[in-house]
Amino acid sequence: MFNKPSVILNIILPLILGTLLLYGYSSFRRSASEIGLGKGTSFYTAVHNSEPIHITSLEMADSLFKGWKKRGQKELSLWFGNSQLNGINQFVEGQKNCTAFAFETLLPYKKELLGVSFPNGNLQEFLVSVLFLCNKFPVKNMILPVFYDDMREDGIRNEVNSSQVTDMLTGKQFKQYVADVPSIITLKASEPAGEIKDQDMKALDQTAQEYSEIYLDSKLKSSWTIWMQRGDIRGNLFNDVYRWRNFLLGIKATTVRKMIPGKFQSNHAALLNIIKFCRDQNIHLVVYVPPIRNDVTQPYDLNGYSEFKARVEKDCRAGSADFINLEALVPAKYWGNKIATSVGEDEEIDFMHFQQPGHKLIADTISRIILNSNY
Repeated sequence: MFNKPSVILNIILPLILGTLLLYGYSSFRRSASEIGLGKGTSFYTAVHNSEPIHITSLEMADSLFKGWKKRGQKELSLWFGNSQLNGINQFVEGQKNCTAFAFETLLPYKKELLGVSFPNGNLQEFLVSVLFLCNKFPVKNMILPVFYDDMREDGIRNEVNSSQVTDMLTGKQFKQYVADVPSIITLKASEPAGEIKDQDMKALDQTAQEYSEIYLDSKLKSSWTIWMQRGDIRGNLFNDVYRWRNFLLGIKATTVRKMIPGKFQSNHAALLNIIKFCRDQNIHLVVYVPPIRNDVTQPYDLNGYSEFKARVEKDCRAGSADFINLEALVPAKYWGNKIATSVGEDEEIDFMHFQQPGHKLIADTISRIILNSNY
């Protein structure tokens, strides 16, 4: 039997290890959409009469448009953000996030606000989303946070990329707004992730691999619930690898973040293009520095953070956009903890997500700005 190591090592052993891994992760892990939020924070996207009013993928844009049209095509505001926009700390059933509060506040005034968020969303992704959604909706007001952390992110994720997005970006009317953002130039030159996947699958047509995969999937998904959790398990596995990496490097929530010049340059170029686009399209743009926990030392290079805020404010003033600083808006009592960034600890301070009262405070602020706008 041991003269055939290829069968044991390549088939039997991976099956055993894979099965053990599936069982282990399925027993104590979270949904993939909530991994980055931590144990104390819940993923929440608002709906109104079964129609989404807050989306986390551009693939849901048609549903967002359908609901807005059904409700009477009111004057529209779009609020972009990262997980702070849809994450509620210490969530209790029945609570709402800031986009839901703002939506309800504006309804009596024949105005409507819709939310769009991506975890750790960077400004390159927001630029793509702004161009795409403003090509679908007649947007009057746009609300855009600028997170110091997310200026360290780069690239365009699959939730932002699609065949519709790629087709739009190749249009001449948007060329001037993406020409200096490398990730978007690359996106325009490549095929959407979904189409690449389809092509990969077509290569398997009428092969033994295709037949075996179809057979296994059809049998396992109806009789083994863990098989349907593969995406969440994969996400949790990658997250644990990330936590071990942080442990080995000594990285924690309180570790000081410094700006990464190349990534900052790409995100800053995207911000300038968003400001320019809104000015050209006569869209009232409100850029804000988001709330951050202020009862402990902030995990930023404070000189770099101050320069960053000053630079964004200067850009907004030069581009006729409104700028507001909301970093002290949410009191310390409305913040909480999250799962530790590295292994060896259960929880650590959460600098990003707050409880429902914090969502109400920022929603009231944004609603007042929209209601008082004479743009």
